[in-house]
Amino acid sequence: MFRILHCDKDTYITNKYFNGVQLVSGNVGQAGSLDLFKIYGMTQLISGNVKIPQTELSRILLHFDLDPLRELVSNGKIDISADSFLCHLRLRDIYGGQPTPNNFTLNVFPLSGSFDEGFGKDTTYYADLDRCNFISASKDLAWLSEGCSLPCFSSNPGDYITGSSLVADTLVYQYFKTGEEDLLVDVTKIVSATLMGDIPDSGFRISYSEDIESNNHTYFVKRFGSSQSYDESKRPSLLVRFDDSIMDDSSNLYLDSSSNLFLYNYSHDQLDNLMSASFSVSGSNCLLLELKTEVSGVGSYSLFFTGSQYSFGKNYATGIYSAPVTIPLSDVNIKLKLEQSGSVKLTPIWQSLDRTTTYVTGSTIIALPSKRLSYRLSPSRYNVSAITTSSDYATDEDVNVRVNIFDENNPLIIAKKMPFVLPGLALREVYYAIKDATTNEYIIPFDPTYRSTKVSSDSKGMYFIFNTSSLISSRVYSIDLMIVVDGTQQKYLNVSTFRVKNPQY
Repeated sequence: MFRILHCDKDTYITNKYFNGVQLVSGNVGQAGSLDLFKIYGMTQLISGNVKIPQTELSRILLHFDLDPLRELVSNGKIDISADSFLCHLRLRDIYGGQPTPNNFTLNVFPLSGSFDEGFGKDTTYYADLDRCNFISASKDLAWLSEGCSLPCFSSNPGDYITGSSLVADTLVYQYFKTGEEDLLVDVTKIVSATLMGDIPDSGFRISYSEDIESNNHTYFVKRFGSSQSYDESKRPSLLVRFDDSIMDDSSNLYLDSSSNLFLYNYSHDQLDNLMSASFSVSGSNCLLLELKTEVSGVGSYSLFFTGSQYSFGKNYATGIYSAPVTIPLSDVNIKLKLEQSGSVKLTPIWQSLDRTTTYVTGSTIIALPSKRLSYRLSPSRYNVSAITTSSDYATDEDVNVRVNIFDENNPLIIAKKMPFVLPGLALREVYYAIKDATTNEYIIPFDPTYRSTKVSSDSKGMYFIFNTSSLISSRVYSIDLMIVVDGTQQKYLNVSTFRVKNPQY
């Protein structure tokens, strides 16, 4: 799962001088950019016969709507304690040829209290008087220290949080070498603690590092796109990753190989747990999988495996069950069956642990011998397609995409006289990406590192699900696929296209 959450409010605050007057009440909540600067000595105040150089600076404030993430967590689709759960804060650079600093570090902290975005736009004279600004966070609350400057523990009064019960040190930072880079920092611990109520859901504070803010140099100006940016792709975003892929080896089963077989139980077209007597079949080690085959000279022969309710991290998935299986060639009856037919045909029978209740007898599956070669396996050139249910989607819709991967040179394919549907391959490592068809920029990139865009498989082939809320409306997108075989990547571009409709139509 790869989701992009959008910023619902942002601004920056500053104590900049203009004609010797400090403009601490100016608001720029509707400005098209988020500007970070530190100016030293341009303005000097006279005290007696001494000129005192002044420091002018800005700090960025932003907040994201975490409700879509809360819904995923409450529905058990994401486990925020799992290693595969990751959140990255991204701000896009909008360098336009103006002077920009280099060799600096930006700090990111969670905010202690909420702020008002405001309606100001004046980024020249900072003459739009509104909240928030350098002295006030909102209409009802002033900063405890001007400029959102007071650090605190999460349970204590302050402006920004440096530690909490779950996060000893909340600081995340990024070094900028050229000054033209995007900001991309890991805020997983902050978001997780926020969802658990340990840190208030108030947003983030971004500033130059403390040593930069306190030195005698000028850093002008690092500029990011704001939520008001004309180009929606430049707006702030929270990138959420979670490996929710399911690998069902029903159509990709090999002997002497660790595999997983799945059962999906539906009631009224909705996933629902199996029932045994009046009890729900749930949790670990809750049912039995029998794999039965007929061996000439032996008769019926079965292998048994304990199955469990499938889980995403620690969250059990309603109505989904899996059993880890290994079919050993060391088993004399399995070896005999292989010698007789070249493969082992198995009938899966899902039943209660005491074998008194059979829940379902599935279709025959085939276990093949592993490929044992004198050379390294080279990736095949596959025919790849992605099939969607529509060419147009709404702006917040789950899209189920079926992926068909076909190897024309597969020796197991037998020519048929009458038309028939060829089964797709189910490969272990397939990833999807979604890009803007006009700009060719990836909105959802391939993610083999964190596996958030890993394609799942079931008994009918491969599939993945994505949500269109991560995409900009009124644009056309293309789906790319990447197959990884023995560490070698093969990319298949523009295998399908679709459009996200404007919500007004």
